[in-house]
Amino acid sequence: MEVSFPPGEPSFERQDMATKTLNNPMTASAEERWARLRSHKRIISRVRLQVEWDEGGKKQSANAVTVDVSHSGCMAIVGAPLPLHKNVRLIHPESGRQAEAQVVWRDHEAWDVGLELARPDASFWGLKL
Repeated sequence: MEVSFPPGEPSFERQDMATKTLNNPMTASAEERWARLRSHKRIISRVRLQVEWDEGGKKQSANAVTVDVSHSGCMAIVGAPLPLHKNVRLIHPESGRQAEAQVVWRDHEAWDVGLELARPDASFWGLKL
């Protein structure tokens, strides 16, 4: 279809729009960089936990499940909006073991958190890492 404009009016040529776009080229290199920065290898595993913390002089708790675990901590989904840098106690209900940890990352949704163990211990999770 050809469009014509009256004399003196600007004319425009039709240009084809680029339809091929790159898949995110930074993804692979960013993942490699983060893998090098991590202190320990992670494994995907669902470990159920109880998370406890003190707030306003009262003990609070929430259920949690890990997304992945490592020697030094985990990423978990916690049923409470824990603030960044909050000190918490992780309780492994199957073994009864407890570990002190700190919230070192949190997603904008506040349910996904990164927890760093105060004393890294791969055996806490009850898995072979």
